[in-house]
Amino acid sequence: MNMKYKVLLLSHLLIYSCATNVPKIDGLDYSGWVFDKYGCEGKRLELVSLIDLNKEKFLRFNQNQIIDILGRPENQTLFTRSQTIFYYYIQYNSSCKNQEVRQEDEQIKLEIRFDALNRSKSLYVHNYVNPLKK
Repeated sequence: MNMKYKVLLLSHLLIYSCATNVPKIDGLDYSGWVFDKYGCEGKRLELVSLIDLNKEKFLRFNQNQIIDILGRPENQTLFTRSQTIFYYYIQYNSSCKNQEVRQEDEQIKLEIRFDALNRSKSLYVHNYVNPLKK
């Protein structure tokens, strides 16, 4: 095999092996989630029920993979024992001009916790009752 083809094959292999496998969930518009910063446009509120129902599909990803999937979190906290928590706001944030604002502990937000090995270990939606759960 020609050296040129070997290099081309190797480069394709590296590119595709580094891509994050996004969880396949019917109806979940990842780009809509990413571009709805702080949930100001209401798109995250429409999508959070699907994420909550399929939370097990988001576990075991590292922080960079979660950022690839859901975008950069609006807030993050370093917790005890090298744990990190990502927060994605869904509704009632003060950054939104066209919706009601509530205190931090009353806002609807997605929390993803990472363990010391940088794996997502839990996913929780604060102040939200999922209408799809029965």
